[in-house]
Amino acid sequence: MNSAAFVIDKNYSFFSPLDIIATMLGAIILLIIAYSRKSRNKELDYYKYYIPAVSFKFVFVLANTLFYILVYGGGGDAIGYWDGAVKLNNLFWEDPFAYFHELFTNQEPRLIYRSFTMKTGYPDSSIYAEHESWFISKIASFFTFFTFKGYMLMSLIFAYITTNASWRLFELARSFKLHSDRHLALAIFFIPSLSFWCGGISKDTVIFVAVCYFLHHLFQVLSKEKKTRYLNWIVMFACLYVILQVRSFMILCIMAPLLYAWSASLAKKYDTRKFEKFFIRLFFTLIIGSGFAAFFGTSLADDFIHEASVINLDMSTNKTYGSNRYSLGEVDYTPVGMVAAAPMSILAGFYRPYIWEALNVSLFINGLESIVLLYFTFRFFASRKIGQRIKRIRKHEFLIFAFFFAVILAYFAGFTSILFGVLVRFKAPVLPFLVILLTSYYMEERLDTSSLEPSTLREPQNPGAMSDER
Repeated sequence: MNSAAFVIDKNYSFFSPLDIIATMLGAIILLIIAYSRKSRNKELDYYKYYIPAVSFKFVFVLANTLFYILVYGGGGDAIGYWDGAVKLNNLFWEDPFAYFHELFTNQEPRLIYRSFTMKTGYPDSSIYAEHESWFISKIASFFTFFTFKGYMLMSLIFAYITTNASWRLFELARSFKLHSDRHLALAIFFIPSLSFWCGGISKDTVIFVAVCYFLHHLFQVLSKEKKTRYLNWIVMFACLYVILQVRSFMILCIMAPLLYAWSASLAKKYDTRKFEKFFIRLFFTLIIGSGFAAFFGTSLADDFIHEASVINLDMSTNKTYGSNRYSLGEVDYTPVGMVAAAPMSILAGFYRPYIWEALNVSLFINGLESIVLLYFTFRFFASRKIGQRIKRIRKHEFLIFAFFFAVILAYFAGFTSILFGVLVRFKAPVLPFLVILLTSYYMEERLDTSSLEPSTLREPQNPGAMSDER
């Protein structure tokens, strides 16, 4: 969908007195809730990052809302999702049964308006017709009942939810004691493009929230030190459901890294028994490789390859998308061709747009971030301790998960986006995991050599550590 094609109902004003007052009051209430949470945890020193994290997210999400309103002229996907939510709210007050029917059914293809009328208004056809986009409007419709249908206030609520999801990821990563709190906070809370693109009403926000909560509760379940609760399983399955509804291929981005992380956990039990350790790693590599091979033999893979080829051709040749695009070279849209395109796709997902490719307002921050990421990458590899750093990643469950998750998602983002405007949104969830990997070496001087031993990763102060024992 052309994100600039949708223009909102001309009868709505984003800056009406009601919208401005509601947004200001909503921001104050959310900040009061945030301060209350911090005060309840004032004995925890790392909570000093909580209010700055919330404030940072609010600033960039408000900037995002103004970007869509002023630069896109009231158009764009985010406003399209919000508009669909408003139309669903109107439907509720006219016909509650029709509202819940729309909410809990997935009729495909959705080409005609089955429930909406002139009185309720009609959602944008491109949002309504696409199941994944309409699902975002369904989620957002819940918040319309206490935001006066305001776009900016709803965006702030999404921002607060995203910050709390990020906080779960922060606490999980912190439990492994691989970073200082400062570096971990910078990696998770204070990446500008992540807050700008992954905080408001969007697919990227919903996916990021689902991934953060899924990982938090999964590691709770797999930890020996934590008692498994039904709530953990309920939240995990709810997150998986959301991921399947919005971007089903993200299941692959999560499950393959988890298998690698599990193999690292099992291999640590046999750290001194080389044959068993080698066999475990080989076994899981074969399992994951077979899974990918089986995937490429299914109709789902054929559909993905076909869709990717159509999208890439359209984005590469359609001049209505503008000139801010990149090329992966000649791509053969076959399983072998997709593998051959992996290096360029991953580089695009990690580092592009480069600073010389980001000479406009919407991409400039990403260009600056590219310089920082390249610097961190150089610092990571330009050391005589590079072998030790790679060994640490291979030995630790969370780091090995972060590595494979970042690589796989960067590949999908780089391979399917083509437009820089799409790429910077798609790759945003990659960034915290990439920065966590590239900055883990900052703790080398604080950690003695015993911290690399498997026993250290099993101590009670490390509640997030993955365990094969239940």
